[in-house]
Amino acid sequence: MTTVADSSRQGGAGLEARLIAFVFDTIILVAFLAIFAIVAMFQLLARSSFGDADPPDSAYYAALGIIAGVVPFWLVFNVWLQSWRGQTVGKYIVGIRIARDDGGRPGVIRTFARLLLLDPVLFHPLLAVPWALLVVYGTMLTSNTLVLVGTLTVLLLSVIAAPVALAAILSDGRHRALHDRIVGTLVVADA
Repeated sequence: MTTVADSSRQGGAGLEARLIAFVFDTIILVAFLAIFAIVAMFQLLARSSFGDADPPDSAYYAALGIIAGVVPFWLVFNVWLQSWRGQTVGKYIVGIRIARDDGGRPGVIRTFARLLLLDPVLFHPLLAVPWALLVVYGTMLTSNTLVLVGTLTVLLLSVIAAPVALAAILSDGRHRALHDRIVGTLVVADA
């Protein structure tokens, strides 16, 4: 039987397993996006007296805020899962997990840093939609250039994170993405 420490010395989980896990994580993300969108639209419908009147502008702002709320929820959900189990839902289904280079659990700080360093689970292309809504919402509420630049930057990162991770995995003998290399983690077969 191969232990996690043995797997981390041999090399990381293959690209195919990581891609399949990413597909499952995408399905979970779509479910979260759908739930947040349903709540946002129900709130909009309720504020319009169920279609009898036009909803106030504040109802549209609330709907945008609720939809954009999927981003921090998704971050907290994945930090919790990965620091507790070393796995996202997709990684659990596929049978791979995140480990430190020495085979131990990554911990909360390392997991949080890993996600923020262009992990496509957090900077998912589908999250470009809520980020784009935040750009619109932020622009409507404030003319602050910093808010606009910040949200546009995260929108761009959501578009480039997956290709950057793929290129890094393909160019590393241990199949580590850029975020894995920086924080000292490796995706390995679950023992």
